Amino acid sequence: MSTLSAPRSNQVVTSLRQLILHGLLFVLLMVLGSGLSTLITMALRGFVPTYPGSSEIAIGLSFTLIAGPLAWLLWRDLKEKIATLQPADSAIWTLQAASVYVISLAMSAVSFLRLCSELISPTRAADWQPLLGATLGWALIFIWQYRILKSPKFAPTQLPSLPGALGSAFALVLFALSAVVLVELALDEIISPQPTLIGPASALPSLFSATAWTAGAGLLWWWLWIVQRVHQAVDEFTDFLFVLLFLAIPGVLTLLSACLLLGLVLPLPGTAGLFSENLSTRAPLLLAAVLVGLMVWTYHQAKGASRPARVAEASRQLISGGALALGASGLGMVINALLAGLATSYASETSNNVLRYGLGLLIVGAIAWVYFFRPQRASDPASRRVYLVLFFGCSAVVALISLLVIAYRVFEFLLVTTGSGSLLDLVRAPFGWLIATVAVAVYHFALWRSDRARMSTETPQIPTPSAASTPLKTLMIVAPYGCEPLMDELLKLHSAQLHWIPRVGQPPEKEKLLALISEISTSFTTEQSGLMAVISPSGDIEFISLASPPVLAE
Repeated sequence: MSTLSAPRSNQVVTSLRQLILHGLLFVLLMVLGSGLSTLITMALRGFVPTYPGSSEIAIGLSFTLIAGPLAWLLWRDLKEKIATLQPADSAIWTLQAASVYVISLAMSAVSFLRLCSELISPTRAADWQPLLGATLGWALIFIWQYRILKSPKFAPTQLPSLPGALGSAFALVLFALSAVVLVELALDEIISPQPTLIGPASALPSLFSATAWTAGAGLLWWWLWIVQRVHQAVDEFTDFLFVLLFLAIPGVLTLLSACLLLGLVLPLPGTAGLFSENLSTRAPLLLAAVLVGLMVWTYHQAKGASRPARVAEASRQLISGGALALGASGLGMVINALLAGLATSYASETSNNVLRYGLGLLIVGAIAWVYFFRPQRASDPASRRVYLVLFFGCSAVVALISLLVIAYRVFEFLLVTTGSGSLLDLVRAPFGWLIATVAVAVYHFALWRSDRARMSTETPQIPTPSAASTPLKTLMIVAPYGCEPLMDELLKLHSAQLHWIPRVGQPPEKEKLLALISEISTSFTTEQSGLMAVISPSGDIEFISLASPPVLAE
């Protein structure tokens, strides 16, 4: 037993050592970035401190002269072993490199955009030296890390797309936030125009500043997404990040903004006087969030068409789950507001706000859920089993919390408050959540039982004895995504064990795909063992004969 556990123990010690060393390198690089930023700032000021007795020079020198040489020595030791790292240790290196890459990119980009914004806006009198110093100092760390990640010798082998995907996600978030501010300022100016656009007190400097942020963040995103070809990275981890960061989260946030916007402008009794005030103060921000979020989601939804079908299916189910959560929350809020009308005055401002935003969540959430979940269409039961299991888990948690809160309120009413006040007013909020959760769970439970019945009635295809006795031959297709028609036809080949290995590039034209079917089928039929077909984006094909597996003696 000790012999078997020794290699495992050695691997744990090696991974722990790599975790400590790469964590130390990360800390040293962060300290070095701060030191370089401080030194460059002091150099731009002529080494004149901000105020007498300032320790900026001491901090910059100590951070740079201590962290710099130590980081170089530690990297010199680590880089010799990167090519021979085990998968777990290589993943640690990838996480460390991605963290330094994204943090240094964020610090330098934000500092540069702040510098441009403050140079444009004449109302801000902040010093430009710290911003330029932070831009240059962190840019040096980013350039160093970027060159390492692009080096064939040191580039990560595990999760290689992580740095680019996280950097693109940061740039996209920065662009979206900047665009929301820009659109909000423009809508504010349209709804409530100022007497003049020129002058320190006008809206023009703020518009120019927001434009600089939007343009700079958009340029950074374009450099990462298009120039660095992050959008062409195709693997399971990249697909997961694409679904989560670029489709599901923007989609759900857009729906939430639309819910709040609809709730804000709903004409309810007793709120006519607040309509114009809400329209001028809150509506521009929500409308800007809806427009920018819809633009981001639409773009990535179109780009997702070139990825596997599972990407679109996963994003559809995630967004439908988010829409369902919004709709259920709205239903609970509506029940809460209606119960408030029985416990207190229905026309109170709080009840009206709860009812207004509850209706907005319910209407938008229900429409989005019907659009994405498609309950009117027949769906594959196996494809939504994970969705239903996750939903039942979340519903159980919400129902349990609601029951606990209701029980707490009841005992509080009976034992602590000695019957003062209204019990309905105390339990109406958790009771609304409970009713909404149960109502939605009943539908999904019926759907679950229907799917189980469909799956149990489906008879599995049992191969005939003649087909079972036919030996299978391996057919490996190396082709870009988008070749699904070709794969569907090749699946019809008898005695073919089909494997599709995706490659980078655009799929060939449809006419060339149809012409390749007969060529591959003929070559596979005449081949005695397995066959590999490498298809280029131009439609050219190269065949490689695979060796037959050795026959092992019993």
